[in-house]
Amino acid sequence: MRRLLARLGLGSAYADVESLQAVTVFSAPEDIVAEEGAWQAGFDVDSRFYPWLLGEYGKQIQHGAEKPLLIALDRLVRADFSNTRHIPRVPSVLPQLLKSLRNENVSVDELASHIARDVTLLAEVISEVNSSYYSPADKISNLDNAIRLLGINGLRMLVARTAFRPLIQLQSGRITCVVAPLIWEQSEKCAQACRLLAQERGLDGFHAFLAGLVQNIGLIIAFRSLDQIMVAPVMPLATEFRLRFLHMAHILSYRIAKEWDFPDAVMQALKDQVSHDGPLQDLGLVLKQASDISKIRLLVNAGVISADDEDLHLLTDAEMQRCFIALHLQDKDDA
Repeated sequence: MRRLLARLGLGSAYADVESLQAVTVFSAPEDIVAEEGAWQAGFDVDSRFYPWLLGEYGKQIQHGAEKPLLIALDRLVRADFSNTRHIPRVPSVLPQLLKSLRNENVSVDELASHIARDVTLLAEVISEVNSSYYSPADKISNLDNAIRLLGINGLRMLVARTAFRPLIQLQSGRITCVVAPLIWEQSEKCAQACRLLAQERGLDGFHAFLAGLVQNIGLIIAFRSLDQIMVAPVMPLATEFRLRFLHMAHILSYRIAKEWDFPDAVMQALKDQVSHDGPLQDLGLVLKQASDISKIRLLVNAGVISADDEDLHLLTDAEMQRCFIALHLQDKDDA
């Protein structure tokens, strides 16, 4: 056993590999089936995205050597989240602010009072309204004027993005420091794609945006957890490990969002990624498709795959093609 742990590069005593129990909280990720007739790529997107994300840290290792990693993740998934250092705490201002943003009759004064409590959020709002996107005639330094210019919908997206950026960008360890910025970039693109698809289908755009942003928080926590027990940074590339690893990351995202008391619609969409009684529908389907589209966008940008790849099936679905193009235009605006 010591040789096994040394070969894997683990310094922690997860010795009883035979005690590994499959996580049965939800079904396996490969069981997810999209609604009949709904768009999906002609290949498993994660089978290409995962190796690209890991880069040099992705390795083919001896079969069975990944079990200590799965044991560690299994324990994390089953942990008491109310008393663990692995789970970040949502900013105290966010629950009240999100509740206010869901109220159609909320006043500018009420929103301003919430935002003013968080210096980082306040600075982000002022910076956003003075960006080239809004191009105000005169520089805005007053919070009330900034909120009026952004509007409720614009403010919702900005608040969510600003509040969760430091949470999903938590970095510790060599692998996490490399993958975290890429995961956050994909999360932002996923959130944008979720919002666009939800609006086209008559669903709540803000709930969709939130679901897209937080779906990867469990992935970051999973990477950080493994980073803390690895001596040598090595992540297995085997398909079986990838499926279990991403499955547990989805469970973590669901449990963390539940701990943070997210809206029911967001919770259901997160749960649908790993457990459902039939084909994905509504926000659950939107989240799965937006996740795939955002990953494909990054892979195309990196030159890993071509936008003309017939296996993407983008040309056969006008809605998904519009979403894919919108993410590309967003890249150009951010450049």
